[in-house]
Amino acid sequence: MPSAGFARALLTGLGVAIAPAALANPDLLLDSGRFLSRHPGLTVGLSLLHDPRDRSFGADGRRQPGVAPRYGAGSEFPLTQARIDFDWHFPMFEAEALPFVSSRLWNARAALGYSDTSSKGPIATAAVAAGGPSSKSGINDLDLAFGPVLFGSRDWRSRTATPLSLILLGELRVPIGAQDPDAPNNAGDGAFAWGGRLGGHWQPQTAWLRGIRLDAGVRLRWYEANQEPAFNAQAPTQAGRDLEFDATLARRLWRDVHAQVSYYYRDGQASEYRRIRSTANPPDAAPLQDRFPDPAPLRDRGSREQRLQFGLGAFVTPRLWLALAYTHPLSGRSGSVTVPYLQQPADCQALGSCQPQPNGSDVVDGLGRARSYASDSVLLSLRWQPSQSRSAP
Repeated sequence: MPSAGFARALLTGLGVAIAPAALANPDLLLDSGRFLSRHPGLTVGLSLLHDPRDRSFGADGRRQPGVAPRYGAGSEFPLTQARIDFDWHFPMFEAEALPFVSSRLWNARAALGYSDTSSKGPIATAAVAAGGPSSKSGINDLDLAFGPVLFGSRDWRSRTATPLSLILLGELRVPIGAQDPDAPNNAGDGAFAWGGRLGGHWQPQTAWLRGIRLDAGVRLRWYEANQEPAFNAQAPTQAGRDLEFDATLARRLWRDVHAQVSYYYRDGQASEYRRIRSTANPPDAAPLQDRFPDPAPLRDRGSREQRLQFGLGAFVTPRLWLALAYTHPLSGRSGSVTVPYLQQPADCQALGSCQPQPNGSDVVDGLGRARSYASDSVLLSLRWQPSQSRSAP
């Protein structure tokens, strides 16, 4: 039987917005209705996430206590994040009757937030001992998306329902988030990201399936190189491309109360680490020798994660939606690299005869985009649709 703590977390964490919803953090919140073509207007969303991030998946896929085992047991990166998001549907150039452009609705999204980050345990102690901060709180990176409703919005002025819609979005993440290169845990990623997402929404019209809603989407995302990777370059300099898939099945339970279950999968290509400057347990150098990591680039085996999310939510008013979400990681894999060390005589530069020699190795648990967490999280979300006049775009 599940523990009392797990039951309490499940009861307090179930739920997510089933109503017409905006883009919150697409990596954390899976919403029924996020690929639904809606009438022109704005949806505003607020979300509050708490993730203890006290466990992670190792490079071998096994769950492990802590987020950086090489520094010792007990390292944690607890996170509390508040986000606001905006989701617009609107027509463009209707009077000009431009092919493709004027015959459908368009979708624009923006999301920004603030993260309260901290580090606990041995990795925090190591960061402070090295003269840096243990974490960096602040605003998150800015997420932007824009694209057409490919199917489901041609007759938006007269339609009363959209049983099927398909949306294509181009996405951009702008690295304005707070980041300190000396901190192991940061609010921002420190690198541009761009890609595309294709998503569909379906509401079956047959009698025995009526009331069910299905959302499914696929996304590709690429990352620019991070010129100041976190914590002595133990985070990747070049994160690998991500391929993501998610699906959500939702249904109304009673009156204005809805439930859903969501599945999320991400497969990340190998990431590259350049000029790692230190590790947790470097090998000892021989007498009168200086040791240092080999500056040659290294690549991990990529990262991966699967999550399951359960949800309950309800309309507080016809335009206000309140929900909670509980997310449980199913599996994952974090990046990890073995760093070769070199040594050379301490005064070799003065003698003009520096010839580095091998001196063992140490393992780095990849941080940042390379880390897949294995902790359960809870998210509270609120959605509001301001009233729109008939002439509103």
